[in-house]
Amino acid sequence: MKVVIAGESPFVEQMGHLCTQAGHDTIIYLVEDFNSALHSGYAMPDAAGADVAIELHNESAAAKEELLVALGAFIPPDALLLTSALATSTTQAASWVPKPGRVVGFGIVPPMRKEGGMIELAAGLQTAESSLEQAHKFVEGLGYETAVVGDGPGLVRARTLCCLINEAASALLEGVATPADIDQAMKLGTNYPYGPLEWGDYLGLDTVLGVMNGLFTEWGEDRYRPSPLLKRMVLAGRYGRKSGEGFFKYGD
Repeated sequence: MKVVIAGESPFVEQMGHLCTQAGHDTIIYLVEDFNSALHSGYAMPDAAGADVAIELHNESAAAKEELLVALGAFIPPDALLLTSALATSTTQAASWVPKPGRVVGFGIVPPMRKEGGMIELAAGLQTAESSLEQAHKFVEGLGYETAVVGDGPGLVRARTLCCLINEAASALLEGVATPADIDQAMKLGTNYPYGPLEWGDYLGLDTVLGVMNGLFTEWGEDRYRPSPLLKRMVLAGRYGRKSGEGFFKYGD
């Protein structure tokens, strides 16, 4: 099976590894590289031959729409299109794509297990039952279990985790504790595998902000309002590991 993946780090690399490990002919693009390759015509044969296209952009709805429009235009009409339903709902993402019945939302939260993990699936209002079943089989072929959850930004895990990261950022802004102490309190006090600020740096703070913006737009509740510190850090280009600095600093 030929799989084309386009999106952002670390999501594309980890999803790409699972697909390659499962024996699929897998091609990975970072979103900026995919757009450049499309404009030059380089990516068209890859997209045109895809059995499954996986979109993993979580930073902004506008950029996500541009990516999905491009994928929807070039992949075969019967290809399955999996869209990351973290910053937008599946229904919204499917509205940007020709033949929206083939669009299934899904959610992953890196770091991912090499085997034996779980991927959330969410049907939009337009999603065909056959597409959801196809998504089930594809994910199971990766060695992962599936859980069907309700449609909406963040699904279950990313919604919960990003709210935790956002609250930790607010605690830091208010001077409650240092970044290291906030993370240590959560790791030792609640047995979390990572501190929330460290986890945010790993996911990318631009991704965390994208999820919080999606939740706030969807529900309009103060509990989803992005922390001012989180917004400032993204404006300053401090995205976390991928930029070399976030709540913590990283080497090469």
